[in-house]
Amino acid sequence: MVAVHAERGVRGRMAPMVGTLTTALIYTRVSREEQAKDGISLDAQLAESRRYAARQGWVLGTEYQDVMTGTRDDRPQYQALLAEVRRLRGEGQAVAVVVAALDRLGRKLLERVRARDELKAMGVATHSVREGGEVSDLVSNILASVAQEESRRLGERVRAVRTHMISNGWHPVGRAPWGYLWRDATEEERAQGAPKKVLDLDEAAAPYVRETFARVADSGEAVRQVTRWLMHLPPSARAGRALGIFALRHVVRATVYVGRPEMPGVEVFHRPQGRWPALVDPDTWQRAQERLDLHRRIPRQASGAYLLTGFIRCSDPRCGARMQGYSSGPNGRTKRRYRCQSERQGASAAVVACPATVMVSAVDDAVVDRVSSVMAVLTAIDPEMMPMVRKEWRALEHPPQAADAQRRVRQAEADAEQARARIRRATDLYVDEKIGKNGYDDKCERERAVIVQADAERLRWLDAKPARPLPLLDVALRRAGGWDKALRAFDVPAQRTVLAELVSAVRAYRVGIGKYRVEVDWTPEGEVLRDAADTLRGAPTRV
Repeated sequence: MVAVHAERGVRGRMAPMVGTLTTALIYTRVSREEQAKDGISLDAQLAESRRYAARQGWVLGTEYQDVMTGTRDDRPQYQALLAEVRRLRGEGQAVAVVVAALDRLGRKLLERVRARDELKAMGVATHSVREGGEVSDLVSNILASVAQEESRRLGERVRAVRTHMISNGWHPVGRAPWGYLWRDATEEERAQGAPKKVLDLDEAAAPYVRETFARVADSGEAVRQVTRWLMHLPPSARAGRALGIFALRHVVRATVYVGRPEMPGVEVFHRPQGRWPALVDPDTWQRAQERLDLHRRIPRQASGAYLLTGFIRCSDPRCGARMQGYSSGPNGRTKRRYRCQSERQGASAAVVACPATVMVSAVDDAVVDRVSSVMAVLTAIDPEMMPMVRKEWRALEHPPQAADAQRRVRQAEADAEQARARIRRATDLYVDEKIGKNGYDDKCERERAVIVQADAERLRWLDAKPARPLPLLDVALRRAGGWDKALRAFDVPAQRTVLAELVSAVRAYRVGIGKYRVEVDWTPEGEVLRDAADTLRGAPTRV
């Protein structure tokens, strides 16, 4: 914001007293910095507005500028302009608002009308250089409507271009993600529909991006620890970015690093492969997502003394609240238990002040034994059995019922579409007077019944259990070996890391003094590995 004050009039003439002068407040706006090279640049707008105000003999007051879309009413400098108008008019000064074009004030009709009414009520005129000065309410409202419609159409064109670009496998042009840079497209790429600039690796930053994902995915470091490591990297490694904690989370969540475009609502690895080099392998990227999601399921265990804090739930079917570890006991004899935390929910708890407790050692040992038994099967596979294991692994990924469900969904969709096509043909025949009204109605009624039945069939099979995405077998076996070692190491933080990958919840039901029946709810990956172990074991032992 630049403030310009004048004590003289234009062309060196002495100005009259301030009370008799009109103060011109100039507002300029562009949506993006890139527009500076176009005819609506900030400098061009400012020069036009200043010359216009000078020709009117007005004092150049404060100048305001925003680099923000005109569809937003919360533009800081726009709001500052209105606040200054109110202040000056409150002091009794004459004021005029000057813009290069009325659409610079904004592209929302309602806000334009509201602001114009407010300014008129204060006796402040709005002057547009390119529209010839002060314009009538009718012209102003028409231009505001045109600006809003132009903004809508521009947004549609931008979205259409972006969608087309993504569907062809190209990354939309904008600020390059960390680890990438823009280069000129080759003639061959341009022939394939590429934009002028295409995404490529930034060799200086790419290794640090890969290490960032590795630290988040595998090292067990908290996001804040990784952020502190990033802060000490040289600027070239960060490509000049600050990379704070929120920026880091955004980077790790971005699908560009596995060569997939941003397509909300579509599962990441069902999206088309982009035409730029992936920086991170799918397995590492997925593990990094799971790490970020972890805190949503499992709270941190500050003391590191209790294995199942965050996993274990109250077994009372009316309660189901989380349980937390605690120690107590008279005469120095410590008793370690998990205690229901329903009181933290206050009066909204399903069971107020639920008294449920379970013994730590009995439940911890049962859960570790349960998970270890799965890992033991997977890590003890005879090499000669690997062909059979790979066959069973493929069967787990594509179970017959899942394939049958997909086939039935496709058939139901085809039946419904054929019925709609028959209705369209019947409509054409009726319009051409080749069939009568009664025959047309009967035909439509029959086909509607087919569509209803087909839609019901489609929904029924959509509810069938889908195929489960599996990690690569070699990757799963390698991770299972590491998990097995961690479980047997009697290191609670390491064990909790393993459980976070494989277990979502635990419930313990008392069956005797110091004895419990333990139920384990597995994560999707844990469920897959458990099924694989059951198949290899030959006798399922699921819970």
